[in-house]
Amino acid sequence: MENKTEQYREKLAKLKDLPLVEKNIRVAGIVTEYVERKHPKIQLIVVGGLSVEYYTTGQYATVDIDFVATSHEQIMESLVELGFERQGKDSYLKELQVSVEIPDNHLEGSYEKVRDVLTDDGCIVHMISPEDIFCDRLRALVHWKEKEQLKWMTKLYEGNELDQDYIYSRLIGIKRKRSSRCVLQYHQRAK
Repeated sequence: MENKTEQYREKLAKLKDLPLVEKNIRVAGIVTEYVERKHPKIQLIVVGGLSVEYYTTGQYATVDIDFVATSHEQIMESLVELGFERQGKDSYLKELQVSVEIPDNHLEGSYEKVRDVLTDDGCIVHMISPEDIFCDRLRALVHWKEKEQLKWMTKLYEGNELDQDYIYSRLIGIKRKRSSRCVLQYHQRAK
């Protein structure tokens, strides 16, 4: 695997001069392929800002890549092999100015709805569904009063065909359900 590791490091190095929006998804693909080939039982799923960036076609910009996956320590060791430096629970690739975080080992959403995205390098990135990232942003809006999330929810809604029944089912509870319906109804009226 050592020869392969060097090949992956070279692939990463070639991304240095790319715009951040393009660089992040391609780094995610290379990291995913490397880790999953080395550890076949691990599946890395992109969540957080990079998923919003992808589903809003680059209108949102993020400086890090968040993955959800089991086996945190094995992933961190793999990232070090690829040239990342550990910084606590996160890793940073200085040459590319890219940070990788693994905030959880469990996907807050549906594994069945995860989408596979093909990068320009021919790598597959497993991406949380737009419905689940919409729900995540709605929770941030309602629970943490992050008002800027409404803008990104609107962009997610306008740019993707969302399964509204699934969204309603994910947002259980009177307050959350009412909030989600109000937000979705707002988006429908705005169209």
